[in-house]
Amino acid sequence: MQFGPRLQELQCYDAEPAIRLQSVFPERSLTFRHCVTLLAFVLAGAAVPGFAQDQAPLRPEAASMPCGRSDPASIRTANETGGIPMFLERSEAGKAFHLVRESTRANVATVLWATGTLQETRILEVPVDSVSRRVTFAFSTDTAGTQLELRQPSGAKIEQGAGGAEITELHCGRIVTVSSPAVGTWQARISGRGRFWLQAQAQSDIYFIAAEFVQLGGRPAHEGLFRIPGQPLAGKPATLQVSMSAQAARTTDFFLAGEDGRKIQAVRLRPKNSDREFLEFVGEVKLPSLPFRVAVEGRDLRGHPYQRFFASLNHAESVEVSPVREFDELTPSSIAEAKFTVRNLGVPRTFKITVTDTRGFVGDVEPRELALGAGESGTIRVRLQVPAAPPPGAEDEVVVVAASTADPPTSNSAVARFSVASPPR
Repeated sequence: MQFGPRLQELQCYDAEPAIRLQSVFPERSLTFRHCVTLLAFVLAGAAVPGFAQDQAPLRPEAASMPCGRSDPASIRTANETGGIPMFLERSEAGKAFHLVRESTRANVATVLWATGTLQETRILEVPVDSVSRRVTFAFSTDTAGTQLELRQPSGAKIEQGAGGAEITELHCGRIVTVSSPAVGTWQARISGRGRFWLQAQAQSDIYFIAAEFVQLGGRPAHEGLFRIPGQPLAGKPATLQVSMSAQAARTTDFFLAGEDGRKIQAVRLRPKNSDREFLEFVGEVKLPSLPFRVAVEGRDLRGHPYQRFFASLNHAESVEVSPVREFDELTPSSIAEAKFTVRNLGVPRTFKITVTDTRGFVGDVEPRELALGAGESGTIRVRLQVPAAPPPGAEDEVVVVAASTADPPTSNSAVARFSVASPPR
């Protein structure tokens, strides 16, 4: 399943285990990305998306051994939402609250997100600007013995307590926070074997507010740009809309970055307004064949380089899922049929259909699989059974996912939102 920007808006307290995390940080508004990245720090020993736990303590001879169990679906969830999977021993759950604390500060922006499989020592450069008050490096690996070394712009190695550094050492990872970090290009040197993940976050006044692919829609005389359902489509240009807080930025140059953190291509966006506290841009983008994140670089007001990544991972897909808007409101004690169109833009193939919703109204789904030739479309019918007394002001969000059952892999999704009318008195 693919996770678009909407899922990042879900609050952690929507899930029962997350209530425990919310109680630890009651003043925080935690996003879905925080949920999938951070819940394991609360639920030691539980099966949590993006984390592997309960491995045996590492022995000196265990270098280059796997760090623990890994679930590809959970790792993909973390990658898609901009989190990182961490392989924790049960005893390390408390230590990992270091990252919880730093990730939930106000105005935290991702400076770099990268993953890869090591063939040799990898050196990643991280620009730290003059408006970043704190910077946190979160490093994870699936293979014991793989290490992260951080060096300041001066070349000095970061060590515990030196220069305001706080370091949490994990068997298969490392979390480093530096307050009032030195301005300039930092180096993250990763050595060892296996796959790694590195995320650098800064508390700063330069940050993304949103980055989403949009299309023209709305009623006549009320047209505008609205977020597309799911992921953009391969083989055709897409319209990207970005908003960011840029009062402390002098220049803004956008680009697309791969999962390895490297730049794929530059993107030209035109500004829609001049409010630098909520600066908006829009433009047409030629989509790459690789998964990508939207990123921006430039100079801050003092002329120092900065860089920001938007958390969500995007990828061009060859299947489109879209809701058929025949109604927007559900009536208590009723049965309604919502329709979705699935369009195949690639080679002939069969798609598995998965449907979920927030209120549990979904009943029958027909069909559960859909065979489509190139360019063909099919209709999915979702039966919604509305109870007699739904909660006041309730809304139901129906998510439909179409995923190919054989190579070449592709999948996409759409969300339809329905309000629920108040029951008659």
